[in-house]
Amino acid sequence: MKALRFLSIWEKWGLIPRLMAAVGFASLVGGGIQNYLLVLEGAAEHSARHEREVQETLKFLAPLVADQAVLGDYAAIAQLLNAQAKKLEIGELLWTDKSGRKLSARDTPDRVEAPRWFTALVPIALVESTLEVNTGGASYGTLYGEMNSVPASNRLWAQFVHQLQIVFATLLLTLQVIWLIFRGNLGTLRMLAVSANRFSLGEHAVRVDVDGAPEVRAAADAFNNMANNIESLIASLGESETNNRRLAAIVKQSSEAIWTRDLSGRITTWNRGATVLFGYSAEEAIGQRINIDTRAGPEEVTNRLERLKGGDTFSYETRAMTKGGRELDIEVAAAPLHDENSSVVGKICVAHDVTERKRAEVELYAAREAAEAANHAKSSFLAKMSHEIRTPMNGVLGMTELLLETGLTATQRRFAETVQRSGKSLLAIINDILDFSKIEAGKLDLEHIEFDLRQTIEDTIELLAERAQSKELELACNLPVDLVTRVKGDPLRLGQVLTNLVGNAIKFTEQGEVAVSLSFVEDGGDSITLRFEVTDTGPGISKEAQGRIFENFSQADGSTTRKHGGTGLGLAISKQLVEMMGGEMRVESTPGVGSTFWFAVRFDKAEPATGVDPFFRNKLEGVRALIVARNATTRATLNAQITNWGMKNRSVETPDQALALLTHAAARGAPYQIIIIDSAMSSGSHMDLTRAIKADAALSDARIVMLMPVGRHGDVRDARQAGVMLCLSKPVRQSALYDGLLSVVTGTGDSISDAASIEPSKAAVKRENRGKLLLAEDNAVNQQVALAILKIEGYQVIVAKSGVEALEAYSKSAFDLILMDCHMPEMDGFEATRNIRQIQKQSNLKRIPIIALTANAMQQDRDECLNAGMDDHLSKPYTRLQMRAMLDRWLPVADATTEEAAAVRAA
Repeated sequence: MKALRFLSIWEKWGLIPRLMAAVGFASLVGGGIQNYLLVLEGAAEHSARHEREVQETLKFLAPLVADQAVLGDYAAIAQLLNAQAKKLEIGELLWTDKSGRKLSARDTPDRVEAPRWFTALVPIALVESTLEVNTGGASYGTLYGEMNSVPASNRLWAQFVHQLQIVFATLLLTLQVIWLIFRGNLGTLRMLAVSANRFSLGEHAVRVDVDGAPEVRAAADAFNNMANNIESLIASLGESETNNRRLAAIVKQSSEAIWTRDLSGRITTWNRGATVLFGYSAEEAIGQRINIDTRAGPEEVTNRLERLKGGDTFSYETRAMTKGGRELDIEVAAAPLHDENSSVVGKICVAHDVTERKRAEVELYAAREAAEAANHAKSSFLAKMSHEIRTPMNGVLGMTELLLETGLTATQRRFAETVQRSGKSLLAIINDILDFSKIEAGKLDLEHIEFDLRQTIEDTIELLAERAQSKELELACNLPVDLVTRVKGDPLRLGQVLTNLVGNAIKFTEQGEVAVSLSFVEDGGDSITLRFEVTDTGPGISKEAQGRIFENFSQADGSTTRKHGGTGLGLAISKQLVEMMGGEMRVESTPGVGSTFWFAVRFDKAEPATGVDPFFRNKLEGVRALIVARNATTRATLNAQITNWGMKNRSVETPDQALALLTHAAARGAPYQIIIIDSAMSSGSHMDLTRAIKADAALSDARIVMLMPVGRHGDVRDARQAGVMLCLSKPVRQSALYDGLLSVVTGTGDSISDAASIEPSKAAVKRENRGKLLLAEDNAVNQQVALAILKIEGYQVIVAKSGVEALEAYSKSAFDLILMDCHMPEMDGFEATRNIRQIQKQSNLKRIPIIALTANAMQQDRDECLNAGMDDHLSKPYTRLQMRAMLDRWLPVADATTEEAAAVRAA
């Protein structure tokens, strides 16, 4: 009942009484709780202080009482106790001797000012303590002390009363401020209520004066805005009615044909534009079922009507017949016609003549067909020209490669190498033009396969190492050891971009270094974004040239006297490939300092390869290694790699620094176990350092690993004789470096070596009886090239000059593999392959690999070969190494000795 009575009173109160009551209640409750917590805290502090004071008092009295107890002067003890009891807040002091005699002293009782309820809510603990009195190792009794809590309670009560007075004063001040604030705003609120009532009665011009607090002003502004909007709406309704009449007149006089029909198909309105377009007057059309659409059948008419009933709006093109019998192409927009109840009662049609547009579309289609035919002709021309150029190029490059493996004089070798370099440059131009044409035609498709990112990058760098070393450039590759290597993408096109950037850097850099680095950008969960950088110390590129080097057929130096040649397509193709992979390519360069080409690409992550050694990074942990390299980038790269494997290392620049550091380390009993020496030093200094280390008894146990340029077989022999345990070719792969260092540490260094450490005699191990091959090739020069390569590789070869001869040879003899040219007289390679596969299927014969040998290098050519039943595709011109890799893939070495297999892999 009390609650209901309170609610009824509360409902009658205004805003200010409610707010003041709520604020007052909250302030009282909050202030009371705060005061209570404060006095509770004070009570705890007083209790702690009492405990401290009683203990300090007993400790002070104990020696004094002991001295008097020894003398037996009890009067002095009583005097001491009485004097101390009157100090501080001691309530009682009691001394009891060993015989039980007691002397006590009490303080004068204090008047209790705090009420009982307060002392019950805020109790101060009674503090008492006992201390035994000892002197000279003998006990003379005990001292007992008790504190008086009355003074502390009185102080807490006074504090509590004072704080309540502050709370009440604050509350009164707050309520007064609230009353003053709201007194000025209530007038505006009352005016707002009155104005809203007047507005509802039709006084649309009434407005409220904006005054008071921001919230009140906002409410008044909202009312005024609403009133303005409604007043404007009423005015616009009147304007709309006028506009509707005007619109009806416009529709009637519009040049567009506009008419309406009811659901039965009768025309209900017909404007002037319809009369002009179709020839029927309004009197002739209205009320009739004139068939304007001559193409639509009954089913289509019914379907359109159902769509209109469903509220759909649509358009269509059709053929119409005029009153005079002339046919027109028209475009019609149809919409449902509603009545006042929003029910569909017909349709509205708007039509215009598109006869000229349709005629233009037909002409455009014919032009597009002609353009596509021209584009197809261009692609066919490029493919044919590629085939016609590649066929003799295969002979030129193949014969040159075979010629270089014979005994030539220095002059003859120089001439042959010049021919080979020129042929490769021409082949690179042909490949660029083909790629450019495929990109321009939109026919270049990217693969999305799993591949090893580290292997792809290192393969590319390795292919370009000899080119860089021939110019005495340092080629470095810095890859993070913790790189996510298994990704999904297009390894071929990634390698193509890197080859172009690194090749350009080598071409334009005369001295210094070219460095390839990879860095992490973003991890997207299922994908990863990486940034590739190729940095050189070349001449740099001006700001003006940077803006055009990515354009087709453009170079930084476009003059006819430029030092370096090229088509200017490489960077343009690379940039387009990167963008097709979803990335971007940029250049940063300073003339006279060098350039950095970089691109960022996102790859999808792939499942990590199985069988990876889980202890890859721990097997070299703690091994001490010294790096000796003149080039700072080489030192930094090697240092980063071996540090990640847990090795302890130092790096120096010169042999003298290395000897000093090695000697010092050996003298303090912490010698270096491995010494990595870069051969790119001043003439012979790397070999002098090796001999000096092996000649010093304190240093001779160190295992030496030497980094050498590719193909320095004579240097490898000298290094072995000087005491080098392992030679690795530069730039060294991370896996090869790790395996090599691990083999050196475990004492098996002779069994692990890189390509540079293989003797020429071993690299050229003759491989006999590798298998029997059928070579189908009609070009005599290409026959000679293929025969020479295959015989060197140890294969028996039967030659067929056409597809017919290939079929005949296949039917008479067994082969391990067939090399099939695609374009031959009488029967081409595609038909011959299909016939061979048909014979194998019908006779249940073993399927043998068929490799396409073709000068066609387009993707559709490869697809055509695979669709015909071939297993792989080798594009002309090919090198001996490419032929060997292809044959090793399909006819792996089975019976070769371990030494031969190692030689094959190294070659």
